[in-house]
Amino acid sequence: MVAFAKMSGWKEMKASLEEALTNGTAARLAVGLDFYHTDPELLRSLFRLSKKHDVELYLSDSYSTFHPKIYAFKSGGGCKVVVGSANFTEGGLLQNYEASVLIDDKSGAMMEKITAHFDALIDNKEIVLATKARIDGYAKDHAINAAWARFARRRATRAVDSGEASLDVLAGFLKMMQEGGASSQFNVQMKVRRANLAAAPTQLRSIAAWKGKTARGFLTEYEHLIGSFHSGGLDRAKTRIADKREDFVDAVASIIDHADLSPRDAFAILHAAFAGIKGAGINILTEILHTLDNRRFAVMNQNAVAGLRLAGYDEFPLHPSKGSVSPDKYQIYCDHAATVSKALGLGDFTELDALFNYVYWHEERADDDSDEDEDED
Repeated sequence: MVAFAKMSGWKEMKASLEEALTNGTAARLAVGLDFYHTDPELLRSLFRLSKKHDVELYLSDSYSTFHPKIYAFKSGGGCKVVVGSANFTEGGLLQNYEASVLIDDKSGAMMEKITAHFDALIDNKEIVLATKARIDGYAKDHAINAAWARFARRRATRAVDSGEASLDVLAGFLKMMQEGGASSQFNVQMKVRRANLAAAPTQLRSIAAWKGKTARGFLTEYEHLIGSFHSGGLDRAKTRIADKREDFVDAVASIIDHADLSPRDAFAILHAAFAGIKGAGINILTEILHTLDNRRFAVMNQNAVAGLRLAGYDEFPLHPSKGSVSPDKYQIYCDHAATVSKALGLGDFTELDALFNYVYWHEERADDDSDEDEDED
C-alpha cells in the first residue's frame, strides 16, 4: 500500500516482482491517486501484470487522502513488513532520505492485521479494484493536471524572478471561490460570516457588562463570543484568559464605544489592556476590532498574513504576536489590506478574510473551514 507510485520505482522492482510472480507469488497492491502524483503508465503496467499473474491492483477512491507506505511479504519462513516514508518511486526506494522500519514478523501476527486492514479498505470502498476505464479516466485527469501544473510553475517562476508583486493569485482564487453563483463557496462563507458578524456586537457588550465571579460563568460568555469569530486557536487559550477574566472584561469595555478610532489608536488601547493577559493575542484582539467596524479593522492572523504576502506585502510576521505587532504596524497592515480589498473589488475586510482563509486552506482543508493558527501572546 503506497500513497503514490511512479515508473522510476517500477523499473527498480519490475524484474524481481515478475520473477516472483512467475514462481507462484500472489500479490495485492493498493496505490493512491491523490494529487495526481501516481504515473498512469505505471498503473497500466501493473494492470497488464494482473491479467497474466495472480495480482490484484486496487486504486484509492476515498474522500480522505490515501497516504500509507506499507510493504508486507509472506513466505514459508515467516513474514517481513516494511513500514515507513518510502513511496513506490526511485527516490523513495533508493535516492531520498527516508525512514522505514523492517519488522521480522515470524509469527505472522502483524501480517494478519495488515491483511485485515487491506480487506477493510476494500469492504469500505476506500480502495477499489482497478479497471481499464478507471485508469483511462485517471490518465486523462492526470494529463490536464500536469499541463496546468507546468503552466502554474512557469508563471510562479516568472513572478519570483521578477520580484514584482501581483494580485493575480488572489484574483484567481477569488474567481474560483465565486464559481457556482448563489451556491458558491464565497456566498456560503459570507452568509455564515455575516450572521456571525451581526451577533458578535451583542456578545461583546455582554462580555463588557459581565459582573459574575466564577470562571465557569465567564467561559460561557467567552465561548459565545469566540463562536462568532473565524480565527483558530481562540478556544485553546480560554482557560488562561478565564484566569484574568476581570482584566479581559475591562479590556473589552475600554474599546467597545470607540469604533471611530484609527486602527493604530484602537489597537493601542486593546494591546495595552491585553498586555498582562496570557493567551489574549493578536487573533482575539483584531477579531474584536473587526466586530466594531469590519470596513476599518482587518483581522490579523497567520492565514491573513500569508494572504497579504501573496500580494507582495511581506513585512508582517507570519505568526503575529503581541510582541511582534505594534500599533503602527497594525495601521500599516490595515492600509495594505484596504488596498488589496479595493483592487479585488471586495466590499469589506470580512470578505477579504474569507478569501485569505480560502486560499490558505484550499489544498489542505478536509475537516474544517476555520483558521487553525495559534493565538499567540
